[in-house]
Amino acid sequence: MASESAGAPSTEEQGLASPPLPQSSPPLPQWMMFGADADTKTPVSAQIIGTIPKWLNGSLYRNGPGIYQIGETCLEHLLDGFSVLHRYIIHDGEVQYQSHVLESEAWTSSGKANRLVVSQFATYASPDPCKSFLSKVVSFLSPLSVEDLSDNTAINIVQHGDKLFAMTDMSVMNEVDPQTLLVKNKVELHKLVPVHMVTAHPHFSRDGKMYNLGTSINPSAAYSIFEIFPQATLQSEPQETQGSVKAQLLVTIPSQWNMHVGYSHSFGMSQNYFIVLEQPMALNILKVVTMNWRREGLASCFTKLMGEKMVFRVIQRSDKRPLSIRFETDSTFCFHFVNCFEDHDGQLVVDLCCYDDVDLVEDLYLKKIRDHTCNLIPSATLRRYVLPVCVEEAGPEDNLVSLPYTTATAHMISPGVIHCTPDYISEERIVLELPQIHYKKFNATKYRYVYGASANKVNKLLVKVDLAEKRAIYWMEPGFFPGEPVFVAKPDAEDEDEGVVLAPVLSEISDMPSFLLVLDAKSFKEIGRAITPCDVKIPLTFHGSFIPHDHPSAKSNK
Repeated sequence: MASESAGAPSTEEQGLASPPLPQSSPPLPQWMMFGADADTKTPVSAQIIGTIPKWLNGSLYRNGPGIYQIGETCLEHLLDGFSVLHRYIIHDGEVQYQSHVLESEAWTSSGKANRLVVSQFATYASPDPCKSFLSKVVSFLSPLSVEDLSDNTAINIVQHGDKLFAMTDMSVMNEVDPQTLLVKNKVELHKLVPVHMVTAHPHFSRDGKMYNLGTSINPSAAYSIFEIFPQATLQSEPQETQGSVKAQLLVTIPSQWNMHVGYSHSFGMSQNYFIVLEQPMALNILKVVTMNWRREGLASCFTKLMGEKMVFRVIQRSDKRPLSIRFETDSTFCFHFVNCFEDHDGQLVVDLCCYDDVDLVEDLYLKKIRDHTCNLIPSATLRRYVLPVCVEEAGPEDNLVSLPYTTATAHMISPGVIHCTPDYISEERIVLELPQIHYKKFNATKYRYVYGASANKVNKLLVKVDLAEKRAIYWMEPGFFPGEPVFVAKPDAEDEDEGVVLAPVLSEISDMPSFLLVLDAKSFKEIGRAITPCDVKIPLTFHGSFIPHDHPSAKSNK
């Protein structure tokens, strides 16, 4: 069903505490009741309603947290769940589905102990019972190290060269077999570049290079952009590889704070710039290094820096030098960049999904999900900022944005400091999260369409936004929960939105099956769905990738 609508000052901290779980809690939604033996290792056929285009041949891979209890341990937060990988196999108008619990070291060791033994995002774990008494004491008394962080890569799954990687915000990637979904190799990025965390959303250049943003709890080297080379590059210099990849540090910039580093789940890339958000949702360094002593998870280290601005840190890709101008906006929080591109006269357009309230991390504890006091598609709104990167001086009354298609503003409020206000695209602010674009052709360039998940007071929705016409089209079906939409271009497509949008849709109604939705990207109307059998359980997913069957990364290379 589709519908359409017009479319460094002083710092005060406020910590985020974990709410206690009651002794008796309401049940979680059925799609969060996934057990360790509920995966579908052997592909099963889906029932096709409507039409799946014959030209659509490939696999849609999905990743997300699926298991929230292991032995005697009940996990506390949505982001704690153990990863379940999914694959929708699409060929000649037919669809099959398979899934597999990601066999990370955290999952395997916890399974052997029949309880959590590696701390997750919010849930603390006591030392592995297989360790000696002395080892447990040393582990408790030692400050946190990168080796203590979980390898439960439950956020995204991306293609790079001829490989497929499951990713999270930690400095680990798990290479998985595209056919069996089994883990083939663990890549520890902190052994290649000086980072503690890495975003789950790398960027890719036209020549196949992967770029990512890493965060360190060292304030003088807080944010690092680094490059990961495709497999073809590795053969000449195998001595510099770790876990089948090679990385090169490009640039490191410091935090503006002495005891905090901003949290990043994604970053921006245009043709000539990298863009890093330094957000007032930050990690308290002292809390991070004392996690073991305090017996708490990483979520306890997040701090709201009250009164702080969000700052855009802009880095030139050519010489790896950060711009001296400070671009700032009012306090807000962002998980996901949409796209960045440069337009006339050195004006850098940055499109984001932003929250006015930064309590989102606290809102996703399972207690609140059980009590139905949070919305699992939060109310981020689509916003466009314009950064005038070539301006050297101007008066505070001068709007430095001259692009005719946006109401975003930028004013130099003091020498070297530019305050930016966003364009909300539509008078009725467009709720949009989990954004996707025609990435292969339009990332880092001027574009027109963005797809995402949305919500109103009653239903969860999918949305397509036309940035030129400033209007939105929606798809919804009551009782169902659509996930991130992924755009797949039609072969030899000429128009930006010529293709289909694929989205997993979970049932919120007991005994109703879930399905893979196929929308015509232009009209945003349903053309088909692939309904999985009722006895197949499908948990929540966050992000995923579509890979054509003829791509090398879609084939096992044992």
